Amino acid sequence: MHPAVELVLNHDPDDHGSLADRVASLADEFRLWELMSHYNWDEGFEVPLAVIRHPRCDRALALRLFWDLDDAAREYLVGGTTDFGASYAPYDAEEAARVEEYCRILTEGLRHGRFPPGRNSFDTGFFGTDDPTLTERQRKLRAGKTTLAQRDYDDAFLHPAVAVA
Repeated sequence: MHPAVELVLNHDPDDHGSLADRVASLADEFRLWELMSHYNWDEGFEVPLAVIRHPRCDRALALRLFWDLDDAAREYLVGGTTDFGASYAPYDAEEAARVEEYCRILTEGLRHGRFPPGRNSFDTGFFGTDDPTLTERQRKLRAGKTTLAQRDYDDAFLHPAVAVA
């Protein structure tokens, strides 16, 4: 693991003031991906919020956060802020506000293309039916899954992110 990523993951619990600065110091989207691959979500949303605010947070990582690493943003998007707020009532007010801000930035950023393409890739499991590695059955399943998902999600949340050179 990269030492800068370890520094974020192994921070002193009483030293939250510099945590966002430590995330901001990560050099690229690979370090952000590595950080979130090892992040313990029980630690709260301070680190994930700093990650999606990072200028090198690419679309692939944003999609991975949305689909794989935590379900808060999907709940926020589908349920709206009223239902969402009730789900996160057990948090203290500061953390609840952080969770809501994370969800808002992530969902709006994906919807409006604010996360740039990068060197990470993420397959959402939707679209991509032209992938030559898929069997005909896999293509049909993926097409059906995509059609169903389009009922609840904009295409911006469904298209896979392919790495750019």
